[in-house]
Amino acid sequence: QLTVYQQRNLIKSFDDVSRVAQAMSTSGFFADSKSAAQAIVKILAGQEMGFGPFASMSSIYIIDNKPSIGANLMAAAIKASNKYDYHITEHTPLACEIAFFENGKEIGKSRFTIEDATKAGLIAKSTWQKYAKNLLFARSISNGTRWYCPDVFNGTTVYTPEELGADVDE
Repeated sequence: QLTVYQQRNLIKSFDDVSRVAQAMSTSGFFADSKSAAQAIVKILAGQEMGFGPFASMSSIYIIDNKPSIGANLMAAAIKASNKYDYHITEHTPLACEIAFFENGKEIGKSRFTIEDATKAGLIAKSTWQKYAKNLLFARSISNGTRWYCPDVFNGTTVYTPEELGADVDE
């Protein structure tokens, strides 16, 4: 079985990316990548941020020409980092708070509440009504990543899809 590092390094050339992108776009499993070119963009964006092809195709989205990634990839990147970590200090249907650490030392907290979602006009969306707890985590992790761990994605400013106006589900 290959390690994550070995899997990420299976793509060594543009020809490798093209072959993988062609296979993934024609598989029918990725609705937002109908062409190999769209898949290539997602795979290359993910590669720059440290992700393998499948994770990139599954959780990276280009919305209004900006890369967005699922909160799960943000969390995974932080956990995989040798420099950063996070711990959830509160996670209820009303609020999520996450403490961020750099080299073992707490550097700050990110908190997002239902009240914040209401002020931002988000709570009226059906997704927020159905999955508030998940979306509170997503907003807390994305804010904290930008505030406290901006270099974890090699300088790419990342947003979750819902921050860019996409309708998402759980």
